[in-house]
Amino acid sequence: MKRIYAIILIFIFLFSFLQIPLFGQTILPDSGKNEFKIQVGKDTPDYTKAYKILIKQVEENPENAELRYFLGYTIDRLNSNDGNGMPDSKKEMSIRASEQFETVNKLQPIYKGEILILDPYSKLTAIWGSLAGAYLGRALIDSAKWAFEEGKRRGAFSEPILEFNRQLLSSCSKNAILISSGDNITFPIWYLQTIEQYRADIIVVDGSLTNAIWYPKYLKREKNLKMNFSEATLDTLQYLQWEAKTVNIINLTDTSQQLSWVLRPTYWGNYILRGDWILLDIFQQNFFNRPVFFSTPSDSTFNLHLTSHLTNEGLVDRVSYQVVDNGKSEISENLHNYNLEKIRIDDVIKSPDAISILNGFRWAYLRSVYQLINIGNKDRAKNVLRMMIEKIPANKLPFASGEMEEYVQHLSQQLNNNLR
Repeated sequence: MKRIYAIILIFIFLFSFLQIPLFGQTILPDSGKNEFKIQVGKDTPDYTKAYKILIKQVEENPENAELRYFLGYTIDRLNSNDGNGMPDSKKEMSIRASEQFETVNKLQPIYKGEILILDPYSKLTAIWGSLAGAYLGRALIDSAKWAFEEGKRRGAFSEPILEFNRQLLSSCSKNAILISSGDNITFPIWYLQTIEQYRADIIVVDGSLTNAIWYPKYLKREKNLKMNFSEATLDTLQYLQWEAKTVNIINLTDTSQQLSWVLRPTYWGNYILRGDWILLDIFQQNFFNRPVFFSTPSDSTFNLHLTSHLTNEGLVDRVSYQVVDNGKSEISENLHNYNLEKIRIDDVIKSPDAISILNGFRWAYLRSVYQLINIGNKDRAKNVLRMMIEKIPANKLPFASGEMEEYVQHLSQQLNNNLR
């Protein structure tokens, strides 16, 4: 029974929570959308042809939301193709890309076209978050504030996503390091810390951006995050050939405390990436001075194979220097604090990404429910599941998928039957 619950939970999670690119729709061979997709698969893409085709197609079909969606994506990729190019983001190009997605949202408030990776609302967040990040990387704080506020005015940084990230930040201890990932987590948190000064005590480290050349230097210089690498060395770091080995981090003020785990390769079974190497250094330099958390979900490669040292704290995992005892029945107090009081369903249902992200609340509960089932405490598991259903009702937040809703119903029935 334990194995069945685990398999179902993992399947439902992967199907409904992760943002997975959608491909495979029938498209015209000479369309701008097709050309864009061809370039996406290349190591050195050139979106110039896609841009020329899509500009013409949009001129001929100005009411076609899908064409505008792909034109916006194309302009954004021409502006900044990935995290490495973020510092080069141009204000004018960001505005042009934004205008396409703003028009998409006016034409189809609930977008019905093909989604590449992010829906139109989330793509606005990515565009304006990237521009603000470019300004932050150059210590242009006033310009970054303008980008955040202008982006908010144009439809980025929706209130549901911001509120989710407020509660995520509230799940962390004071002066924590939070290792995050994803445009709908990192960029809204930057907004909250810059515009609202909300939980500015936390240093947010985007685990994906650590692979970019500029970002670790920004963390070291602007956030005063301790690193052993000099800025000159950070410029030269690449991937590192790696064999599984034990890593030890000792608390210099109390040598009885030691974080020790086996770090296995994170890439192709033989390497750790530049970002992993930097993240390892951040752990070595900061772990016993500041509490460290991962936003959930974090797989074994993203979290440096620290899974056995992670304590479930709801929307985040706390890293413990001790191996975590998953046989305990305690649940995080954070679960009692999560709520949808400031979230309007009308603001959520427009964005599939918002629905997916906010269902992180449910996953926070379900992880604890499964943990309690796994140790045989079904009575407590039933109570936690009931709390989830009462605090996160479907009429306030739709389920991320039908499969997830069916799983919750099945789980509730099983627990009720077992406790009769």
